[in-house]
Amino acid sequence: MTNTKYIFEQKRINNIEWLDGVNLAGITALANDEKGRVRKSPLFYLKSLSINNYEDDIYFVNNTEQTLHFVAPFRLYRNIDEARAKLGDVSAENLDKIKLYSDDMDRLYTDVLPNQGVRIGSYHMMYDSDELMQWFIDVPYKGVESHSGIWHFNVVEKGGIGQAYPLLWDDFSKPSHMVSCNFLTERTDMPIEPSVYEERCWVFDRLIESLGIAGALFVLAINDVLYRYCIGWSAPYNESDIQAKDIAHKLQESNPEDVQAVKAIVQAVYDFWFDKDFTKNVSVEAGTEIFALYQEWLANNKK
Repeated sequence: MTNTKYIFEQKRINNIEWLDGVNLAGITALANDEKGRVRKSPLFYLKSLSINNYEDDIYFVNNTEQTLHFVAPFRLYRNIDEARAKLGDVSAENLDKIKLYSDDMDRLYTDVLPNQGVRIGSYHMMYDSDELMQWFIDVPYKGVESHSGIWHFNVVEKGGIGQAYPLLWDDFSKPSHMVSCNFLTERTDMPIEPSVYEERCWVFDRLIESLGIAGALFVLAINDVLYRYCIGWSAPYNESDIQAKDIAHKLQESNPEDVQAVKAIVQAVYDFWFDKDFTKNVSVEAGTEIFALYQEWLANNKK
């Protein structure tokens, strides 16, 4: 379970150096990495720094030569379904989930410099020693073939992390103690970046004013798909809501029965608003997600 005992406070520490494994401690699974490990260094790692005799702060350290656009020490979502939000629920609790990161934005770091550490949590020797500590950490960075993407780390440890805890080695290999470290590049896997959080909330408020809550939920969910799949040449989030409203209206009007019909609707909307060559080949994956949203909307309106 995630540690929630402490009020979060952002902190940064500059010029943190990796000491070639001298700091490595407290990770039993690292025995498999020790063979030849002295010639490796991590691209990213967690570091424990003592506050007093009982408490440690946990820092994420950028051990690369690049500034990271953001570090999100919380789980990023692809869609509202992953956030356990519902299209047919107009409660305040559900609207908060729809916004995705409303409870986490105070923990988002932007422009994390090389060799800079950012505080992501705390550990208490007395209270947390028997608990499972978990962190989800998402970081935009290149992959082994220099493709851009998002690294998604899932850290689970009982009783702390020791002094240093590698997340990813510099040869892009996964440390054996990691639950998972996945490199996300495919549009179907790509989450909605927290950098568009304020813009997305502004779009949502504007949609509520014109469509009401139920209509706004449907259009916002469609706009999420348009944004993630870069339909319309990756337009800014607040510029594709016009097409999202048009798509929602045509779905409700034409009652499509399959994904191909949904793809045709999306294509027709973009052909109407832009040149016919502007948007080509709406993906099956995007059509499938929009069709699922339509089916959920339809089920809610049949009740």
